[in-house]
Amino acid sequence: MFLNSSLRFSLYILIIGTVGCGGGTDSKQLPKTAPASGVVTLNGKPLVFATVTFVPQGATKGIECVGMTDESGKYTLKQVRGGEGVPPGEYRVVINQLATSDGTPVKPGGEVPPITLGAVESLPPIYSSFTNSKLSAKVTDTGGEFPFELKGKGKK
Repeated sequence: MFLNSSLRFSLYILIIGTVGCGGGTDSKQLPKTAPASGVVTLNGKPLVFATVTFVPQGATKGIECVGMTDESGKYTLKQVRGGEGVPPGEYRVVINQLATSDGTPVKPGGEVPPITLGAVESLPPIYSSFTNSKLSAKVTDTGGEFPFELKGKGKK
């Protein structure tokens, strides 16, 4: 069976994405982690279905750690490739929330892809930009709670 070039390229990207650049998830290769969680609010109300990303800064070892807020704004972080928690160190924190044109937050993992719904980022760049976010966190060896109280315009 022959695949057209577009399909071959898509399969190639899928395989590369699955394999990754840094080898397997051997626990000897991954940095030690500490539990990290928190609550995100916007103007005092829970921020639902938002992605919280801790991006290592400076000498901090590891890769991005991500969590998703639930309906009460709570999140727990995991390494992108690996287990629960976050390696100790300094992080830029990026919080994203996709919302439809009427301001309804888009629940991740839904049947309809967010782009089909016309979803766009609902938070300002000071929270949602990987280069301009003003949020930060310092994770110690014991981890901890990292609440973020956002202010300003958000959709819903």
